[in-house]
Amino acid sequence: MRSADAIEQLRAELRQDLMFIESNYGKNNDMTARVEASDSEDEFQYAALGYTLHNLYNAFESYFYRVAKFFENELGESDWHRTLVERMTLDITGIRPAVIDLPFSRRVDELRRFRHLFRNLYKTPLIPAKVRFANEAARGIGEAFRPHHDQFDSFLKDLKHELEGNPQ
Repeated sequence: MRSADAIEQLRAELRQDLMFIESNYGKNNDMTARVEASDSEDEFQYAALGYTLHNLYNAFESYFYRVAKFFENELGESDWHRTLVERMTLDITGIRPAVIDLPFSRRVDELRRFRHLFRNLYKTPLIPAKVRFANEAARGIGEAFRPHHDQFDSFLKDLKHELEGNPQ
């Protein structure tokens, strides 16, 4: 059984992860504007845009990883990155509600796939069209995530109160 203190710690960690999501989303918006204002497909601009997408996904992954470790405690598969995003759509009766819905998970999963491609560029050039495609999944994702976070945080707050013997 989790303690009220452990839940409050998780809430604080998720708030911090939310700040990183919002910060990286802001950087992505700034870089998107630069790329859109340019009339060339400058490799370095697209690399910088790809970097913001990479970091944005990592911030989501950190958030989801904390939730999974706290409630389910099992991420052993070799494809755990993909499984992690899928798992966040599950409403696990008696354990926790879904963190995100299926449409939102598809957007995050597009960022995950791009992050994998971006991290494994060695002998191939970065293709601007692939960056633009992944960037479309990121449009508005910062604002779209906030209600998911707020709803999950409300669940955690209620759970904490129950554990303290003060049901809301």
